[in-house]
Amino acid sequence: MDTYKFGIIGVGPVGSIMGAHLAKAGHEIILVDILHAHMDEIKRHGLTITGVKEMTIPFLSKNICYGIDELHDKDVNHLFISVKASFLPTILPQLKQVAKPNMIYISLQNGLDNEEIIAKTFGKEHTLRIVVNYAGNLIDNGKVRMSFFNPPNYIGMIEKSIEQKARAIADLITAADLETTFTHDIKKYEWEKIILNAALSPVCALTRRTMKQMMECNNTRTLTEAILKEGIAVAAANGIHFKPDFLQFCINYLDKAGHHRTSMHVDIEKKHPTEIGFINEKIVQYGTAKGIPTPINQTIVSLIKGSELPEYIGA
Repeated sequence: MDTYKFGIIGVGPVGSIMGAHLAKAGHEIILVDILHAHMDEIKRHGLTITGVKEMTIPFLSKNICYGIDELHDKDVNHLFISVKASFLPTILPQLKQVAKPNMIYISLQNGLDNEEIIAKTFGKEHTLRIVVNYAGNLIDNGKVRMSFFNPPNYIGMIEKSIEQKARAIADLITAADLETTFTHDIKKYEWEKIILNAALSPVCALTRRTMKQMMECNNTRTLTEAILKEGIAVAAANGIHFKPDFLQFCINYLDKAGHHRTSMHVDIEKKHPTEIGFINEKIVQYGTAKGIPTPINQTIVSLIKGSELPEYIGA
């Protein structure tokens, strides 16, 4: 198989796991992140993945970048975008400054419709979307614990003209030991993923507890199931239909997550913006457009947005 030269914008858990696997498979990987201490550690000692997978992968110093502008002189033609979806409006103008004519942009993110936002800047014929079914946590600079992988991941496109590129990337990611399947129906898998994320990620963020803890608590397990049902109803109203046992599939999936701290949980703890606008709020918006009530998701959105507010420092 041919080797590729990929850029990865955002070296958090998802980007780190993808980058480490592709680098181990022999592809040259350019890592870009503004977390200096994290990137310094990777430069010195490599990127370590523990948990479900175990590896430490060295990276060339020249391929460790601390800003998007450093991609100017890098010969990258496939670029994974793995920053939080909420940061897309910030980074897309920066990426436009380093864009190359035939570059392919691959959304490697949580959320619904991210690829549509990217395509507005770079064109549908240059945009792909991956829905990942793995997760992890940054446990130290240069170190990511991979919490679970429920294969496969899925990759698809908006514009049929780049189907072969999507298929080729699916094959090479699979060869790098992260099983990934090409699909013509990537939007269906986006809905599946946001329904799963909406059900538990904000609940974990609000309680500051792991996925396993929330699934083992009867009260929060019941809440999770109710959120799932709302999301499934909204998806159906928008033409996205799942198998009859999809609700049970979701519950089984979430039961396997273990003691994983969701990214929204981490964002709230670190006082960072969350991706609630690309997950539960999307369900609310699509539900409103079709006249489907989503009171539980709307409540979750309100509580997370309240949690994002700066702390009040009174007299």
